Amino acid sequence: MASTNLPPIMLDHLYSMDDNLKVGGPLLSLEDAHENPIVGDKPSPEIAPVIDPASISRCCIEKGLFLAIPLFFQYPCSISKGWLEWVDRKLLDPATCNILRSTQVLDAIFLSKLWDIHIEAKMLRHVVWRWSAATHTFVCSWGEFTPTLEDVANISRLPVCGHRSPFDIALTPEEIDKLAVLRRGAPTSLSNSLRFSNWIQYFGDANRQGPCRLAAFIALWLGRFVLCDFSQDCLHERVFPLALAIARGNAIPLAPMFLGHLYLLLDQTQLLEKNASGTMGVETLLNSSFFEVFLWERLKGLDVHSLPHSHAMKLADWGKGSYMPETLPLVCRWFKRMQRKGQNFLKLLDSIENFVFVSFYADVGDTVDVPVAIPQGGQFRKYALLNVAPIPSPTLEDRRSEISVTYSPHRVRRQLGLDQGVPSNPNHDDPFVLHRIFWSNDHIPSNCRPLVLASKRRIGGFSQGYQAYWNRCLASLREFQSLPGDRLPPTTARLAGLVL
Repeated sequence: MASTNLPPIMLDHLYSMDDNLKVGGPLLSLEDAHENPIVGDKPSPEIAPVIDPASISRCCIEKGLFLAIPLFFQYPCSISKGWLEWVDRKLLDPATCNILRSTQVLDAIFLSKLWDIHIEAKMLRHVVWRWSAATHTFVCSWGEFTPTLEDVANISRLPVCGHRSPFDIALTPEEIDKLAVLRRGAPTSLSNSLRFSNWIQYFGDANRQGPCRLAAFIALWLGRFVLCDFSQDCLHERVFPLALAIARGNAIPLAPMFLGHLYLLLDQTQLLEKNASGTMGVETLLNSSFFEVFLWERLKGLDVHSLPHSHAMKLADWGKGSYMPETLPLVCRWFKRMQRKGQNFLKLLDSIENFVFVSFYADVGDTVDVPVAIPQGGQFRKYALLNVAPIPSPTLEDRRSEISVTYSPHRVRRQLGLDQGVPSNPNHDDPFVLHRIFWSNDHIPSNCRPLVLASKRRIGGFSQGYQAYWNRCLASLREFQSLPGDRLPPTTARLAGLVL
C-alpha cells in the first residue's frame, strides 16, 4: 500500500512545451548557410562535442528528471525610497562626478535611478529553462545566444576594463577605519544595519557629515545594482573594499564581474531546481531587470513598446540640474514599460528571424539613439577583443574570494557580427592569470584572438559545418527528451491530476 505521507508536489502550470525544441521540430536549414563564411580552422562537425542535454533544465524537465517548478525572481526591481534623491544630490557635486567619471561608473550610477522595469515572469522562466550550465548560453532551435560583455557595457554602462584588481585591494589606515564604519552600517537599528532603506536613511541624510559618505553611496550602488545575491534588501560586506577603491579613484572592471555573477546565478537556479525535486519553488536574485531589457533588445515581435526619445528624456531628467549623460542610455527607453501577458513568445524565441543580432546599432525611428558605450581609439580594440575572446570572467564568491566563470562568445559569434563556425573548446592557460588582462596591460593570448573584428552593422552568418554540427546538437537534445525518465513523468500536463 502506498504511503500517504508523500511530500506535496509543486508545479508551474505556466510551463509550456509549445516550442520548436520538442521532438519533431525543424532542423537548421542548409539553405541559410553562407557560401564563404570567415570562420578559420574549425573542428569537424562530426567530432565536435555536442551540448550536454542534462545541462539544460528544459530537456531535464521533458525527460522527467525533475519537475517544472515556479521560479520566483526576487531581485528588487523598483527603486528604493530615497535613492533617487541621494543620487541627484551626489551628482550635483562636481568633485564626486569627477571621481565617478575617472572610474568609469558615472553613467552606470546615473542609470540606477531608472532601473524600474516591469518583469514578465512567464517569459523569464521559460528562457531560464533554456540555459545550459555547460556552455553558459541559452539554447534555441536555430542556435545559441547569451548576454555578452557588449550587452553589459551598453545596457548597464559598466566598465569592461580597469586599472586595479578587485580581489587584492590594499587599504590605507584611514580606509581601514572607513571599512569599520561601513561594516557597522546604519546605527538606526542594530539588527537591520545593512538594510537598503536604513542605509539610505542614515548615510544618505543630506544634513549628516561623515568621512565615508561617498564610499557608503558607492557600496549601496554595488550591493543593490551590480552584485546583488545576498538579500533583496540587504548589503553584503564583500562590496565594501570595492567601494573604498572606487571612492579613491581606482577603476575596477565591473562588467566582467557583473556578467560572471549573472552566469553563476543562472547556474545556481538550475541546481536549486534539481534539488527541489518538485517539492518547493525556487527563489533567485538573478538581475531580472537587466535580463528583461536584454530580451527586449534582442527579440523582435514582443508586445512591448519603447518610449519615444522625448518622453524618455523627460523621465531621465529628474535631477533638475543634476548630471545627464551626453547621449541618453538605452535603458531609459524601457523605464516602467510592461510587456503584454499571454503572448506566445516561445514561437518568437525559436525563430531566427525574430532575433536581433545588431540591436545596439539599429536606427529606430523616434527612439533613443543607442551609441556604443565602449570608448573609441586605441582602447577600443582591446575592449572589442575582450568582448569576442573566450576569456573566463572574474567575479566574487560569497566569501569575497576570486572565482572564474566560463565565457563563451565563440558559440554566439553571430551576436558579435561574425560568422559562426563549429565551436571548439578554447585551450585556456591558468584562468586566474587571464583575469589580469581586465585590469593590466597584459596582452590577449593569440589562441583567444578572433581572426577579424566585425563592423558595427554586420550581421554574421554560419558555415555549412555549423549547420551539420547544430543539427547533431538538436538530435541529441531531442533524443534525450524523448526517452522516458526513471523517476517522474515527462510533462507537467501528466502530473496535473496529482495536484490538489
